[in-house]
Amino acid sequence: MYVIVLVLIQVGQHRIASDQVLYPSMEMCETARNILVTQLEASKPTEESFSFSKCTKLSFEADKTKVTL
Repeated sequence: MYVIVLVLIQVGQHRIASDQVLYPSMEMCETARNILVTQLEASKPTEESFSFSKCTKLSFEADKTKVTL
């Protein structure tokens, strides 16, 4: 499973976000991430605002109590 992780930066402050979706493949995650980045860029509150994003694989440990990014 894969998730999109976003770091949104505005006026020196940051927010961590996700689109709250689990993707079955990296390809599907990257497609959704590209659409999301385009939407964020078009609606950013100021010209100085920016974001970082990455698709990352979730790896569950054997006891299923920990998640590794």
